[in-house]
Amino acid sequence: MSTILSESDLKEKVGPPLGKIANGVYIVTTRDGEELDGMLATWITQAAFAPPMVSVGINKSRHIASLMNKGSEFAVNILSKENMDIFKNFAKPVKTPEEAHARFQGLDRVEHAGPPVFKKAIGYLLCKVHNVVDAGDHNLVLGEVVDGSILNTEPESMIHIRKNGFQY
Repeated sequence: MSTILSESDLKEKVGPPLGKIANGVYIVTTRDGEELDGMLATWITQAAFAPPMVSVGINKSRHIASLMNKGSEFAVNILSKENMDIFKNFAKPVKTPEEAHARFQGLDRVEHAGPPVFKKAIGYLLCKVHNVVDAGDHNLVLGEVVDGSILNTEPESMIHIRKNGFQY
C-alpha cells in the first residue's frame, strides 16, 4: 500500500526516521596539483568487496564536487571522538580555494603525494573515483579503495545522528 505524499508531508513524515540513520564522521580530501580541498562528510558507506569500493554523497554546490571526476583521487579520513580539532576546521563549507587550503593549516598530515591524510585520524582510505552518479541535489561518488591504513587503534569512531533527514 503506497500513497503519494506532498513535499511538505514527505519532509514531515520521513525526515525524523531518515535522521535516525547513524553515520560515521569523515573528512574527504582531494588534491589537484597544489590545490587542496576537503569537506566534512557523513554520507559514506562501503559499496563493494571486490574490488573494495565506498560511496560518498557530495552536495553539487560544493567546490570539491567539481574535483571528483572519474580517475581522480580522494582520501577518506575516519574521525574519532578525539578529533574535534580536525572536525572544527571542516565543519563549515568554504567559498574559495584559498579558504579551502587554509583549513589544512596546523593539522599534522601523513607525508605523501596524494590527497591529505591526517595523522590523528583513526585511519584512512585512499580512493580513485570509479564513477559519479547524479543523485538529485548531490552526486554519489563511487570510489575504488586503492590503499589505506589504521593510524590510531584506541579511539572510538565519531558518529552523527540527525534530528531531521532533510538537514545535515
